[in-house]
Amino acid sequence: MKKLMLTTMTLCLLHVSVSAETKALIEVELFKNWVIKGERNFGNLAIKNTGTEPIALAKNPAFFEIGQLLSRPLPRDPYADRSQENHYQVIQADGEFFKLLPEETHVYEGRKFPFGDYRYIFSDQMRFTISVYLGKGVWLDSEPLTVKGVIPDSEEYLATANNKKLTRQGDNFHDTWELVAVTYNNERWLYKVTPNRLVRNANVLYSPVCPLSLTNKIRVESYDDEGQFKIWDGDRFMIFHMTKSMLTEGPDENNVLGKWTRERKQKAEADNAEVRRKKAEAQAQ
Repeated sequence: MKKLMLTTMTLCLLHVSVSAETKALIEVELFKNWVIKGERNFGNLAIKNTGTEPIALAKNPAFFEIGQLLSRPLPRDPYADRSQENHYQVIQADGEFFKLLPEETHVYEGRKFPFGDYRYIFSDQMRFTISVYLGKGVWLDSEPLTVKGVIPDSEEYLATANNKKLTRQGDNFHDTWELVAVTYNNERWLYKVTPNRLVRNANVLYSPVCPLSLTNKIRVESYDDEGQFKIWDGDRFMIFHMTKSMLTEGPDENNVLGKWTRERKQKAEADNAEVRRKKAEAQAQ
């Protein structure tokens, strides 16, 4: 797939200072700047400590998502963040934290983070920040992001999948999802979709997975009994983990989350090594 077929949004500017000593630069990567009704978009982030005090972050990305990561719509709803302290207390009790030292950067691996739930605020343009919660009402915010709500040009049914096999279209299981290809403005994306689209008043959730080629025939095959499927995009294939709603294997043209995370983590590790080298030299003088 040509790179022009992807829309990439990188926001890596300023960050809101919590105090003179605690602040961070939050770089957010989205892989498209549009969403359809019912979609929860995804991406990843790099957190750089630009203050003078260490920042406590959950080691496990799942705990980080539960207790510290939140998409916060703009303008702010003063009541929307009230439960975050409870989630934070849970991960404090059950999870481990590490200290992100000044000038160092951290990138989480092995998970896609949901950025923005647009089912209830869907409109032509939606603005929000990606925020990191540090407890006791303290937030670090990214620069504002903007995505546009659109009507797709087409939606193509591909398969119905549950944890252990492909099933016929129309079968219904508690842990069953449809795989569809959605096309908009010369982009084509694979989505995992709740299968109750025809149920009256159902809250249908579209979860984007990865970009697809525009013209190739997409085929879905059973892969194992662990909720994984092999998806063919022409002559190249991907391994899709249904529960994680992400690719565990695939070429960079499709596995854009994996590619960005791998490259950004490598850069963060190189930058951190240089920061530590300079600090060691300064201490030795």
